[in-house]
Amino acid sequence: MLETDPIKKLYKCLTGKGGLPLEPNDPYYVPILEATPEKDPILSLWNRIDMAESESINLLTGFRGNGKSTELLRLKSMLEESDCQVFLVNMQEYVLMTKPLALSDFILSLMAALAGKVEESIEGLAPLSQTYWKRLNKFLTTEVNLETIDIESKVPGAAAKLGFKLKTDPEFKSKIQKHLEGHLTRMVEDAREFVDGLVTGIRKISKDPDKKVVLLVDSLEQLRGVGEDSEKIYASVVELFSGQSANLYFPKLHVVYTIPPYLTALAHNLGRSLGGNPVTQWPNIHVRDSKNKNDDKGLALMESIITKRFADWQTMIPKQTLLKLATVSGGDIRDFFRLIRECTIALRNARLSNPDAALDPISIERVIRQLQNDLLPIADDDAQWLRRIHDTKRAGLSSEKDLPTLARFLDSNLIMNYLNGEPWYDIHPLLIEEIKLPDEAGNG
Repeated sequence: MLETDPIKKLYKCLTGKGGLPLEPNDPYYVPILEATPEKDPILSLWNRIDMAESESINLLTGFRGNGKSTELLRLKSMLEESDCQVFLVNMQEYVLMTKPLALSDFILSLMAALAGKVEESIEGLAPLSQTYWKRLNKFLTTEVNLETIDIESKVPGAAAKLGFKLKTDPEFKSKIQKHLEGHLTRMVEDAREFVDGLVTGIRKISKDPDKKVVLLVDSLEQLRGVGEDSEKIYASVVELFSGQSANLYFPKLHVVYTIPPYLTALAHNLGRSLGGNPVTQWPNIHVRDSKNKNDDKGLALMESIITKRFADWQTMIPKQTLLKLATVSGGDIRDFFRLIRECTIALRNARLSNPDAALDPISIERVIRQLQNDLLPIADDDAQWLRRIHDTKRAGLSSEKDLPTLARFLDSNLIMNYLNGEPWYDIHPLLIEEIKLPDEAGNG
């Protein structure tokens, strides 16, 4: 049914596509950095893969909700236009994001995700997958003495079943980690043999002996510490991508791993240990510069994102109000949409008693305060660190023991990442007054 209420239409078009990332040809999609190729991280990723001779590893990091998954879809499209075979996997479907991650269960999850995508899209490769799962099942039950699920069932069910078990059963995940501690080399070798066979099979089917096969591994940036396991989780992620980096490449396969932003602050030269390429960062939209002054180009981009979704938004929200909401969001698209949605609710409430009511300043400030309250309270020790970040524009991690705190800042959106020549950090705009910076609050 056609929606006739403009307020309701604006609200609904900001709820996204069920939370799914946008395809590059989606009518809601807005190019963010494509207009400036020298600044486009996705173009740089494409170039590295396109020019690589054999296998490669690239790392991509970005904050949750800032459009990174949508940009991975753009990378997939660009690679496919270059005649690559591309598989994009969402590791949220295979990994328990709030428990420690070991090389053993990560490799199993990764192979399950890859096999599932291959089985969905390419006929004729099911026997390779089936052979791998049978061999893996025998290895786990006879050599490792692990009572595991039946993964000898008919393909394609095996990969999905194993992935679901690893994601939903913490006890099974722990058993995998414990029993495979002394068998990691064998497990990695088997996985590499499986990948080698898949790539060879794809090249044979396509009749292109040089066809590039690319695996885009999304959602790993959502690995985060929760509760008493917090420090163990962060330590496990560092160990996986730093200590176990040699086990994360696969012959003939180009891989792009997404990684949590906190990892780049701790693991120095991470890109060097994982293939030699620098870590690629997808930033928030540049609505402010490093001196906390508004960036008109970034604000215009935020405006265009709303216009794409609902061209008549100014009949409900004045332009200056929209720009204010974009500014206080810090360039975070998810927060920006939330602020506008809450303004539409305030406007709809007002029009129940007065059909001609406009969005009033008190309601706007109330909506902004709601978002600000979600970021508070700030402990004194946290405020000091956040103040240093605001002053230096650097994450400022002094030692590994501080990683859980930094990760909490990033996961809670207290810190934002921007790109203006070089990546830099700043605190959320709504925290500037709260941490009582003299130069910002006018007290010094």
